[in-house]
Amino acid sequence: MARDSKCWVSLLVVVGCFSTITHAQVLVRSSCPNVTVVSDFNLDQYLGKWFANRNYYVRSQAGVDCITVEYTQSGEEIAFKHEGIQQVTRRKTTSIGRARLIQPGKLVVSYTDELPAKSANANYLVIGTDYKSYSVVWNCYELGPISSRIAWVLTREQQPSISTIDKVYAVLKRNGLDSGKLRLVNQKNCTRR
Repeated sequence: MARDSKCWVSLLVVVGCFSTITHAQVLVRSSCPNVTVVSDFNLDQYLGKWFANRNYYVRSQAGVDCITVEYTQSGEEIAFKHEGIQQVTRRKTTSIGRARLIQPGKLVVSYTDELPAKSANANYLVIGTDYKSYSVVWNCYELGPISSRIAWVLTREQQPSISTIDKVYAVLKRNGLDSGKLRLVNQKNCTRR
């Protein structure tokens, strides 16, 4: 009987890992770290266009360059549009979704037409921003003994200054996050067919 229980637990962990792996992740054999969100977060200043500068691996963005995201107010919710250019075909990719601010610096984001119930957990944590040059966004899911971690660095300029990136690394360091796992997003030659 104990062997059957271990098999089921192992299967659940594998299924949970696969489900998360299909979206984005850096898998770590520990629980999610405690991070500090921007407590005086100002949504109005955050709205507008951002360029993806670097992030942890994101499967949905693999093979895509020139990624941007634009946030606009849509009633009680925030509408967003991700755009990029496929590396091979040079064709534009677009995905849209909705978000809702549930606490300062904490949002619930969904790529579907409907957001989860109001009591949903935040899956988009703004852990650092000055609104005019950079934003650092974090998400982490625990899957038994491991955690799946996602980090994005957004910048207002397509080619940000070194001082802007230094601010980003300071936010990551302050929160004890691994900056070595970040992958630079190509923002050059952003023309499409």
